[in-house]
Order: sequence, then C-alpha cells, then structure tokens
Amino acid sequence: MTWSHLAWVAGAYLAGTLPSTWLVSRSRNAKSVIAESRRTEGEADAHVLMRDQLGMGWAAVAAVADVLKALLVVLAAREWGHLSNAWLAATGVAVVAGHAFPFYRRAMAGRGVAAAAGVFLVVLPVEMAIAGALIVAGLVLRTTSLGTTVGLASVPAVAAARGQPGPFIALALALFALIVGRRLEGVGVVVRAGVSPAQALWYRVVFDSSGPPRHGTSGSP
Repeated sequence: MTWSHLAWVAGAYLAGTLPSTWLVSRSRNAKSVIAESRRTEGEADAHVLMRDQLGMGWAAVAAVADVLKALLVVLAAREWGHLSNAWLAATGVAVVAGHAFPFYRRAMAGRGVAAAAGVFLVVLPVEMAIAGALIVAGLVLRTTSLGTTVGLASVPAVAAARGQPGPFIALALALFALIVGRRLEGVGVVVRAGVSPAQALWYRVVFDSSGPPRHGTSGSP
C-alpha cells in the first residue's frame, strides 16, 4: 500500500459526491425538487422528483452524469494509476459510496445504481450488459424496480461464473450491499407507517418502495 493508492480511493469518494441532481435542479430553478427530496423515501428521491417535475430528459441528464463520473474515475485509476485489481475494486467502491453517502447535499444523493453502472462498465462490462438487459426487461414488463434489483444481483453471480478475478467479484458484492444499505434508510419510516418490519424490508430492498410497488414503478439512480 502506498499513499498514491489511498489518494486514488479518497479522490474517487470525493468525485462520487458530485451532486448531479442538485446541479441540474439549480440550473432549472427547480426549488421544489431540492426542497422535497428525502433520503428515506424512494418516491421522494431526487431523481424521481426530477423525472416527475422536470421530465424524463432532465432526469436522464443527471443519471448520465452519475454514470460518467464513476466510469471516468475508475477508468483513470486503471489507465493512469495502474492500480492492481484489488485497489481498482476499492476505488470503485469508494466512488459509489460517495454517490450514495456524501458528506454534503445528502438529501439529494443518489441511491447508488447509476454510479455502480459506471464502475461495472469499466471492470465488468459483459456482466453489466447482462444486468442492463434485465433492467430493460423490467422496464418493458413495467416492473423496473424489480428488474433493477435482479439485474444488480446478477452481476456478482455472472462474474463468478465467468471466472472473473476475486477482487472484481468482491466489488460487485460490495456495490450491491451498498445499494441495499442505501435503500434500508427508509425502513423505519415504512414501519412507523404501520407496515410490518418483514414487509418493510421486502418493499425497501426488492422494490425500493415505501409500500406495495405500483405497476410501472421505477427504481431510482
């Protein structure tokens, strides 16, 4: 381990904190998106509010920015930092952690999906393509949240089946755990609303929802 390795990981976390939803909302003077964003409710996630209030186009701009910030950081770490697989995996975890758990603008933080996609496009592109196909299938079947969960869960399984390096399999597991952990922030709110703990866990983990998922509900980035 050297200071340069730690610098890449720390820099990845800081890059992950880039608040794309806040920047786009500010540029569109969408004060209601900023005011109404909540970490504990998937339905009040900044990306979802942007889609509902600004339209799919601007929500897509923020999501693409989240994918690109993770992709570019990990690509730079691999090509310029010449990091080992283990340190490259650590960099990938750090950028998604910054995206989902920033130290500022926390209410508008992403839920980890878009940043994870950016990481996977660099280190596990085939696995990400399969996950993307599952997500698209969920979109076609109007169960995008479930498709997103299944797609992300498939990444470590497919990576292991394809004999990918251990650090990359561990990376995929860690990113799925980060995304699930981000969703679990809303469990207490759901339970206090009268839902049983078991149901609350099911809704939050599988559907990123505060109740029975509506037909066509989309997971947020």
